[in-house]
Amino acid sequence: MPDGYFRVIFRIIKKINLIRPNSPIVASRATIAQESGKSVETVHRVIRWLEDRALIERVQKARAGLRGSSSPLIPTSKLLDALLLTDRTHAGKTPVVMPAPRHATVSNIPTGASAEQGSARFESFGKLKLPADLGWLVRDNGLQSTGVLQLMRLAKQSKQRLSDVVGATRKYLEKLEGRQLYAYLRALLGRNRDFGPRAQAASSAALEQQVQDYLQEKAAAFAGQTFQNRDATLLVTVDACGMLLEERAGRRAARPMCQSFLDAIAAGRLIARRDA
Repeated sequence: MPDGYFRVIFRIIKKINLIRPNSPIVASRATIAQESGKSVETVHRVIRWLEDRALIERVQKARAGLRGSSSPLIPTSKLLDALLLTDRTHAGKTPVVMPAPRHATVSNIPTGASAEQGSARFESFGKLKLPADLGWLVRDNGLQSTGVLQLMRLAKQSKQRLSDVVGATRKYLEKLEGRQLYAYLRALLGRNRDFGPRAQAASSAALEQQVQDYLQEKAAAFAGQTFQNRDATLLVTVDACGMLLEERAGRRAARPMCQSFLDAIAAGRLIARRDA
């Protein structure tokens, strides 16, 4: 999944009606863009991405380039299954917000991109292919794809990876666009600094934040629901704050939303109570 799509998909998921999951999501593209901090054009691209993977359907096609379009989005059973919002067994299914990455072959590497050979994923921009972790510079911040290639060559000359420089300074880069973004990156590459350790730390922090955001989304989706094991000796209720309230043999305990709880649901060890 392209990096810039996470926030938009999270906003769409949060608008699913948990009482009637198959009902349409009627929020306008402009509203989703505002709430996710992305452009309307990015929201359109995310919707097409979800449609291409049969995760949502549209009641009617919005006219190309129309800002604020409100054609309702219908969550498909495939999406609801991935979010554990149906009664089916979900063992072995990957959550929709964390799909397996697609890998590119060596032939996809553009001229001058050898400095980025540590990255196995690529994204197409016209006739050029760029490392996926650099794609947002073009897609969301208006940097020319040829400019990215030039910066990659400069990074190689300074024995660095542009991906490391971008990863270490992303929170500053996101505020810049076009030529200003290019000039800032070029200046960074001229400082003769090693951005590798900082990029690794930033990547770890970003991954941890993604995990926390994912757990928070699940907590909101399951709020108010109660789950039990097969013999009903364990009850787990998700409260409004996202805490797991457990009751077993008269004893009660509480803990934050965690992956092991989601894994237990996916494997069928915990099932939703019908009377909850």
